[in-house]
Amino acid sequence: MRGRVGRWFNGQTQYTLSRAYNDTNGITWYPANDYDLSGEWGRADFDRRHRFLVLGRASLGTLADLGVGLTMNSAGPYTATLGQDIYNNGRGRARPFGVGRNTLEAAGAATLDLRVSRDLNLGSGAVRGGGAAKDARSVTLAVDAFNVLNRVNDVNFVGTVGSPLFGQPVSSRPARQLQFSARVKF
Repeated sequence: MRGRVGRWFNGQTQYTLSRAYNDTNGITWYPANDYDLSGEWGRADFDRRHRFLVLGRASLGTLADLGVGLTMNSAGPYTATLGQDIYNNGRGRARPFGVGRNTLEAAGAATLDLRVSRDLNLGSGAVRGGGAAKDARSVTLAVDAFNVLNRVNDVNFVGTVGSPLFGQPVSSRPARQLQFSARVKF
């Protein structure tokens, strides 16, 4: 859905229900066992069952503009491996017997981003090419806050079965960040 909600909010929202399967994780991907490709068909790396997005802008009168971005998606897949090269192919991506590619599920993610901005008019600029039109000079001051709720969005889960960290994340998306900016228009 896209459009205006009342006088003050203009934006869009999108919900996606999807499923994606394939037999490779890309051009640099090799199967666990070069002689048995039956375990390669599974969820695609980018498969997320549910995705929800809200993007919008609210005008707070002459005070400021408020931008909102909310992104939420369900968990993606990852693969269980043995951490050994039992097929002697030099890659060490062997999986436990009977386990296919991308059969484990990581964690979902949610991020709320906000932007507050204000335009300051500095007057009009020079006349262009002898015409009567004048350009307005202005400065836009803004504060952006990314991941406002400081939610931990884990990524890169350990899939090596023998590891003490099996099933645990080893990294996450960035924590809350603030960004200050100024744009001059002349």
